[in-house]
Amino acid sequence: MKYNTPLFYAIAAAATLLLLALLFFTVATITAYRPAPEETLYSKLQPQHCLPGRITVTSWNIGYCGLGKDADFFYEGGKMVRSSKKEVLENLLHITTFLQADASDFLLLQEVDVGSKRSYGIDERRSIADKLRNHKEFKEFFAYNYRAWFVPIPVFRPIGRVQSGVATLGRCAPYHVTRHAYPNITPYPQSIFLLKRCFLACRYTAENGNDFVLINTHNSAYDSGKQRAAEMEMLRDFAVKEYENGSYVVIGGDWNQTPPGYDKVASTEQYTPHPIDSDLFPKGWQWAYDSAAETMRFINQPYAEGETLTSVVDFFLISPNVKVTKVAVHRLGFEHSDHNPVTATFELQ
Repeated sequence: MKYNTPLFYAIAAAATLLLLALLFFTVATITAYRPAPEETLYSKLQPQHCLPGRITVTSWNIGYCGLGKDADFFYEGGKMVRSSKKEVLENLLHITTFLQADASDFLLLQEVDVGSKRSYGIDERRSIADKLRNHKEFKEFFAYNYRAWFVPIPVFRPIGRVQSGVATLGRCAPYHVTRHAYPNITPYPQSIFLLKRCFLACRYTAENGNDFVLINTHNSAYDSGKQRAAEMEMLRDFAVKEYENGSYVVIGGDWNQTPPGYDKVASTEQYTPHPIDSDLFPKGWQWAYDSAAETMRFINQPYAEGETLTSVVDFFLISPNVKVTKVAVHRLGFEHSDHNPVTATFELQ
């Protein structure tokens, strides 16, 4: 073969692209986040009772401060990959201001970025935790559920590096904190670029000496159903075992599913929040949600009240030995996140 022909240059170009692709996937595979099934993040030998008589918990997916009312997202049928840095900083400021004014004992936050291209490398975890510590002396614990060296989609404007997770903050210090990895059944190579879902379990001592287990969960959104089913079965087994051992259990977060009994159906081609099977948990377990207000808006378009699809995917599940006294959504109009926060008050029986 002659080395100065169009065929030679075409073959050389194809071989170069193939080598670059192999190099990229090799690096991505080597650096892929591989969390252990269970990781202890904090442990204290002498637990002390510090829980109030009534426990108030607020759960909020803050959308990495990049999904305000004017944002849409390409993965759900929109056009945007990320908002401007000005918008991210503005959203972070308003979200932090709300959290500072909130009177809850515990905060369960999801999609908290600590070093992602989509949020301009801003450490949202540290920014929020520092402000709340100064305000209420909050204790903060964090678990990664998304660590990717480089997410290569969309091709011409890739998401890039992602470092994100869930954070639990509270005015009462736990004595044990663990990250529990959900089963990951996504095939290779997609698995190296997608979230590694988890739940974060913080363990406190109740007045009677039993454990109070507060769980922060963020479940899968875009799978065919098998991934979500595996996650829910694992969460059920863990929570039911805790209850059977005498623990009080409260689970909150972004389930990416609707609670049993919620009958408003909303879906797009890209995203469907499926209903949770009412028989999944044993009798006596309670789903606590505000049926009068939606907690999430679809991000296939910028938010327009009355036009944009909405649903309830942020709520609480509690064990039979816990009483719900109130649950309400904060109607913030999805101004600075694609989710509205939801607050519930509980009493340990």
